[in-house]
Amino acid sequence: MTQFPTLIDQIAAAVLSPAEITENPHHRAILDVFGETQELDRQLAELAAASLPGISAGEQLDTLTDLLVERMAAGAELSALLSTSCCCCAAAYEPDPAEDDEPAFDPGFEGFDDFEDPEGDELDDLHEEAVEDFLSCPSRPQTIVHACLDVFDDHGSPEYVSSAELVERLRVLPGHADERWRYADLNTLRLSLILRRSHGVQSHRPRAADGSRYRAFRRADLLGALAD
Repeated sequence: MTQFPTLIDQIAAAVLSPAEITENPHHRAILDVFGETQELDRQLAELAAASLPGISAGEQLDTLTDLLVERMAAGAELSALLSTSCCCCAAAYEPDPAEDDEPAFDPGFEGFDDFEDPEGDELDDLHEEAVEDFLSCPSRPQTIVHACLDVFDDHGSPEYVSSAELVERLRVLPGHADERWRYADLNTLRLSLILRRSHGVQSHRPRAADGSRYRAFRRADLLGALAD
């Protein structure tokens, strides 16, 4: 989706059929986190004004506190995105090197005389080996959903795994969790955004053994996302 995520803009895109434009992932991340802050603000307002039968004041306070922490994290994430320069935008303003600029090599340099450059079939073999190694790498999950399910499997396939535990395990993976963020850059907010907006997987708040609640994802939801 490259248009602004409102109903009016979606209708305009469908009716006017503008030329397709490749969206900027950094800008999309700003919109997603901004939308998340608005949603959390709405939940906070509803919870603060609601009278919840069957829920104690202590439980309501715990839920309100959790939402406040998430809202503060989302606000900090939004501030970080707004203050970070966009590499895609910077590249657009990068001046082209002058045509008459040439590398300042020493004409008498002979350091590469003994270097043997692979040719023909040998070069093709090297390329095929590199591609095969990359595709067969066991630490390269197909999607972030597969990566999360790998964590569940490592824990004995429980019903829930906490967001914090998933993030801790996912951050050591190579590559990108989605088009915006690397696995190494994940936090609980980013994980929640990616799973919900890209795969339709919502987080839950199950009870721990001591009766407290924690933010977690459910294995059945992740398996359902794979089926879709």
